[in-house]
Amino acid sequence: MADVVLVFPTTGFAIKGLSIDIPVSLLAVASTVVGDYSVKIIDQRMDQNWEQALLAELKCDPLCVGISSMTGPQLAYALEASRMIKESGSNTKVVWGGVHPSLLSEQTLESEYVDIVCVGEGEVTFRNLVNALAERRDLQEVKGLAFKKNGEIIRTEPELPVDLNELPELPYDLVPIEEYVGSQGRFEDDNARSLLFLSSRGCPWRCSFCCNPRLSKRQWRAMRPELAYERVSNLVDRYKLDAVTFHDEEFFVDKRRAERLAELISGRFQWWTQARMDRLAAVDLPKLERCGMSAVQPGIESGSARILKMINKGETVEDFIDANRKLARTGIIPLYNFMMGFPTETRVDIMDSVDLAVRLMEDNPRAQVSGFYVFVPYPGTELYDLAINHGFEPPKSVVEWASFNRQHLKTPWIQDHIDLVRSLLVSSKFVDGTRLRNRLRTAYKGLPFPSFVGTYLGKQYRRRWQRHDFDPRLDTTINNLILFLFSVSHSAPVDRWRRFVSRDTRQHNPNASGKPT
Repeated sequence: MADVVLVFPTTGFAIKGLSIDIPVSLLAVASTVVGDYSVKIIDQRMDQNWEQALLAELKCDPLCVGISSMTGPQLAYALEASRMIKESGSNTKVVWGGVHPSLLSEQTLESEYVDIVCVGEGEVTFRNLVNALAERRDLQEVKGLAFKKNGEIIRTEPELPVDLNELPELPYDLVPIEEYVGSQGRFEDDNARSLLFLSSRGCPWRCSFCCNPRLSKRQWRAMRPELAYERVSNLVDRYKLDAVTFHDEEFFVDKRRAERLAELISGRFQWWTQARMDRLAAVDLPKLERCGMSAVQPGIESGSARILKMINKGETVEDFIDANRKLARTGIIPLYNFMMGFPTETRVDIMDSVDLAVRLMEDNPRAQVSGFYVFVPYPGTELYDLAINHGFEPPKSVVEWASFNRQHLKTPWIQDHIDLVRSLLVSSKFVDGTRLRNRLRTAYKGLPFPSFVGTYLGKQYRRRWQRHDFDPRLDTTINNLILFLFSVSHSAPVDRWRRFVSRDTRQHNPNASGKPT
């Protein structure tokens, strides 16, 4: 039995090989304690018997159970695990970490199932916490914590940001790594053996819809290119990978560093990354392609100049068009993210985004639309206050935050054009004609799937977008069919979070209907 147990809750849409990456956050905190303590990782997305695994560990009263969580459905799964721990009779401390509890630590600790929150990066804080628990020392000595003591919530001073070059390699052997190897729909080859790797943290830009400016204080930190190459090469060699997903929030913050790392890779494996369009326009894309860069996922967000200025994007529509044309002269596939549903956004603003998406696909036949996502006023973002001024009522508990995700449609300012938002939310998955086909092919692991379905839907939706013709009822029907195809491709976990939210709501509000939101 382990001294430390770490749990990664499911996110609600978990399909092996398509939407499940290795739990990097847990491996990161485990890396600093695994030499002195035994560690067990339980991934709810992979282990359908995770309850039994957790209860078995609790019989020996581990020092703590650490649970990672983001805003949205993952919170409810995290609460379910936390409640299991408390109801088991174990004396084990329940420790939460991740973006959501870091931003709303006091509200998180209002839950009877959470004892301690690690605020911010966890490697140093979690190790110091485990040492304090093992030695029965006062937790007030540990930086970067919020915890309950005698009914009071106590916060300690923040821990300093970590130097990525000083951290140990991730202990990949703590998880069944082969279960996570796959293309995840990011590479053209459905059978590509790929894993995720982070070579930097933070982002220096100030997009007002993003919580990063508050979490990282716009401080960007990176591994030296030589160290990043050494570690990613070890990963490639150890697990015989064809490709690597660099999940850095912005890969080209330091162009010289990025190009140096690319030169070291020198085409040895394919790689995918995230980047701003203005940074892409300023680098040698043909050289990066020769060095193995095969796909990039930029955040376009909006085609409206007014909205881009409001969200502090720091880029223009002209930047997007210019960079897309340069990408079109390479074989690099761009997967574009759009966002809609901002406070004050009009139908005209949304149509500007539709028109831009169509133009990007026309200028670059390889361009794909990852999706038109809906803005959600997450805590810690600059737009959060603007959202409140426009009628948004923030959730008052962790349970209420569990109903939020990228498809949240209850913000008051989008109700005037809710049908348009619903239609774009669905049709954006099909409009490029290739992304749906590739993801279904990946989900079905090479089984024959008629490719003309995706191509046909793409052509039809492209024409409709050009005419600004939207039909939410038809789109919903098609979307339900596609979701059914995904669901039968994999034995997905039972959607316990809806049951959990319903049960918890009834406990705290006897008049509640109990229906999931």
